[in-house]
Amino acid sequence: MKLHDLFAEMRAHYISELPFVIYRKPGQNGVNLIKQTNKALFLSSNYSESGFIFSPFDDELQSIIFPIEKCEFQKATIENLSDNYIGKKVEKFFPENDKQKKQHIALVEKGIAHIQQNGLRKVVLSRKQQVKINAINSEETIVEIVQKLLAKYPSAFVYCWYHPKVGLWIGATPESLFSLENKTFRTMSLAGTQKYHENHKTIWNEKEKEEQALVTEYLEKALEKIVPILMISRPTTSLAGNVVHLKTEIGGTINTRLCDVLCLIKKLHPTPAVCGLPKDNAKQFIKNYENYDREFYAGFLGEINLPVDVFEEYKKEQKTDIKKYTDLYVNLRCMKIVEDIASIFVGGGITIDSIPEEEWKETQYKAETLMQILS
Repeated sequence: MKLHDLFAEMRAHYISELPFVIYRKPGQNGVNLIKQTNKALFLSSNYSESGFIFSPFDDELQSIIFPIEKCEFQKATIENLSDNYIGKKVEKFFPENDKQKKQHIALVEKGIAHIQQNGLRKVVLSRKQQVKINAINSEETIVEIVQKLLAKYPSAFVYCWYHPKVGLWIGATPESLFSLENKTFRTMSLAGTQKYHENHKTIWNEKEKEEQALVTEYLEKALEKIVPILMISRPTTSLAGNVVHLKTEIGGTINTRLCDVLCLIKKLHPTPAVCGLPKDNAKQFIKNYENYDREFYAGFLGEINLPVDVFEEYKKEQKTDIKKYTDLYVNLRCMKIVEDIASIFVGGGITIDSIPEEEWKETQYKAETLMQILS
């Protein structure tokens, strides 16, 4: 199938108010479309189902699943996306909102004080920026946004997810939660942020190194008993849109007798990269002081327990002993769209060395990823 035809299928499903997700994995040129054939809202009970999962930040809430037996699967290859889809460069994507700036800086200051006084090592604090966009409820505009994201962010997990009972979410996330195929396990530690400057070497300061090291340390400890030999790379600089992060690749062979997909999700979500350390204390601080509902921002999404050939030759009557895989991503650089309002979610990791004004700037840089697309 050609990409144009795949978008036509997506558009028809959206007009019919039927659930779907269209997505492209990092570094790949295949675009996948999963279409649920009815309007029912299915919830995952224990992550044993097969399909596409969409999970909120709050791990006490249930995840939404498009079940494999209720879906159709289609795939196309990206041939050429016009330069028109790259989007124009935006140096300042919207005027600073003084009230929101003061609120976020006050929140960061409160987070730093809590770290100093109450044993927190890190807390991730976020905000929501609402932007009015003309005709955003048009299916043509949605297709154009997805095409721009595909063209501009080849190293991100780009997606558009829709359910008539939940809403429309679009994003381009740089972060994997984990992947599992047979016994091969992979994840990443991604933290620390700077604005990307072309032809300039990124120099990481101690605060950023410490922030990223905390995530790596947490993952290493969480996985030590279930991945006997854990392979951990050295931190490298990773480009994600107009910002760069410190990234460490982590992987190994998992002991499936000790841990399955449900076990991994419980251990890894929410990660210190989107919540903090200790996790329970950081999560409680977020609930008490962020003063808005993250919904699916900083949750996760992706393929869960899918047959390896689901987009090629999968048939519903196939046996259950075929090879399956799970590939999940943290829902960052995302926005929720309701009629002509796009709500963009951005945040950053706060440690004892954080500077509140700089943390505000970091959220501005991250928002540019989507604002450039909407411009």
